[in-house]
Formats: sequence, C-alpha cells, structure tokens
Amino acid sequence: MLRGAGWTSLLAVLAASGAGLVDGSWHAPGSLARAELTWAGDSRIGSRLDLATIELQRISDDVDQLATEAKTALSEVGSADPTRLRAALDRGGEIADAIDSATHDLREALIGLPGDGPNAAIDYSNATLVRRAAVLAAIDSASSLAAHWQQVTGRAADASQLTALIASHDTTVLEAAAKGVAGQFQDAIPILDQALLVVANVKTLRVRLIAGTEPTVLDEWIDRNSAYDAALKALYAALVASHGEVTLIVQSARREERAAFALLPPDRRTILVIVAEVARGGLTQAVLAIEQASGSIDDALAEAGPS
Repeated sequence: MLRGAGWTSLLAVLAASGAGLVDGSWHAPGSLARAELTWAGDSRIGSRLDLATIELQRISDDVDQLATEAKTALSEVGSADPTRLRAALDRGGEIADAIDSATHDLREALIGLPGDGPNAAIDYSNATLVRRAAVLAAIDSASSLAAHWQQVTGRAADASQLTALIASHDTTVLEAAAKGVAGQFQDAIPILDQALLVVANVKTLRVRLIAGTEPTVLDEWIDRNSAYDAALKALYAALVASHGEVTLIVQSARREERAAFALLPPDRRTILVIVAEVARGGLTQAVLAIEQASGSIDDALAEAGPS
C-alpha cells in the first residue's frame, strides 16, 4: 500500500510538470514567439502597407495645409476686402481636390488587400493586422475632408455675401438720404425701395445660414433697418404729397422716422457680431472637423509606421 501510494504521488508530479512544459513551449500563430508561422503573410502585405504609409504622409502634409487655409478663411470672413477670403477659399479648394484625388487613388491601389478573412489571425501577426486597420482608418479620415471643405467654402461665402449685402444696404440708404437733403424726395423713394429689397435678401439668407427660430442679432438688424427704411420712405412720400410743406402729416412722419433712427446700431461693429453668429452656425464647426480629421490621420500614421 505504501509502495502504491508512492507511485501515485510520483506520477502526479510528473503529470503536472509535463503540462507546464507543454504550455510553456506552445505559442499561437501570430504571436512574436511564432513569427515564422506568419512571416510569409506579413511579408506579402507589409510591402503594400509600406507604400500606402508613404502616400498617407504626403496626404497628411496636404491636410495640415488645408487646416491652415480653413482658419485663414475663418479669420477673413468678416474682412472688408473680400478678395482675401476668396484667395483662401481658392487655395483650400485646390488642396481639397488634391487630397480627394490622392485618397481615391490610394483606396483603389489597396483593393483586394488581404487580412480581413476568417483566418487572418492565423495567417498574419497581430502587429500587421493593427497596422492594416490603421492605414484604412487614415484613408477614411482623409476621404471625408473634401465634404468638410465644401462646408467651409459654403459658410464662408454665405457670410461674406451677408456682410456685402449689409454694406450695400447702408450705402443705398445714405444715397437716398442725400437725395432727401437735396429736396429730391421723389427720387429718393425708389432708392429706398432698393434698400428694402436688400433687407429682404438678407432675411432670405438668414434662413439658410442660421438654424432655428430663436431671435438673433441678425434678426434685430433686419427688423430695425426695415422699420427705418419704411419710416424714411413714408416721410419722403409725405413731403412729396405736401410739395415740401411741413404739414401735420409730415411732422408725424418725421417723428416716426426719428424714433426708428434711434433704434439703429451706432456703428458697424454690429456687423462683426452678425458674422460671428453666422460662423458659429457652421463655419467654426467645419474648421474643427478638419482639425479633428487631421488628428485622426496623424494618430493612424503613428500606428501605421513602416514595418
């Protein structure tokens, strides 16, 4: 019995030792300890990933330039010189087209890239599969930039058009007022009709630029300037009817005109506030989206370094 118990203990020790040896000597395919099992697959896919990474780095440089032009457009959107904004938009448009073309060509070159089958974890190392996923993610990030730039272009152009309309309105009203000072009331009335039409165009643009129905500074500008233009037009119409004589109707129209004038903004700083509202409506978000896409590409490139 003692001999049997001894042999039983010895066999248990040998079994445990053998299990530990087997566990320590066996490694799954794809691990560093069994790199020879995935060497052929890693070599086959690695060369294509190397070329893709080089091209992605070129695309990343263009993305950085695009982000710079987007911020330039944001800073120039309220500029008195619209040519500077247009120049930034044109430069960015060329860069965005180049990025779109490069990412399309790179995606076409990687069609059929192995590594997504059910046996991928056996045929390729984990490092190779991670690198493959990073490269494809970077291409996806770069592919979205053309749409973001279109948003930047559209918002910047709309905001620039808005400031141009406001400036045109002010100039038109001043022209009508000059006619009124000269006593040419009949000639001033159609000019004020043009000013009211400009206000209507601003209102149409507001619907496209600013989502929601909450009151904004732009709405205040529309309401107050349309009220003043209408009051000034009524005053000139009363003066035309009275042949320039100051009648009770003229005096009443004059009081209405002065009351409306008192509600107008004191200077053009209001335009800057309006442009800021428009920018917050989409332009700033588009610029941030480009910055985020640029960061995603950089992160992917960090993981997709050459093998």
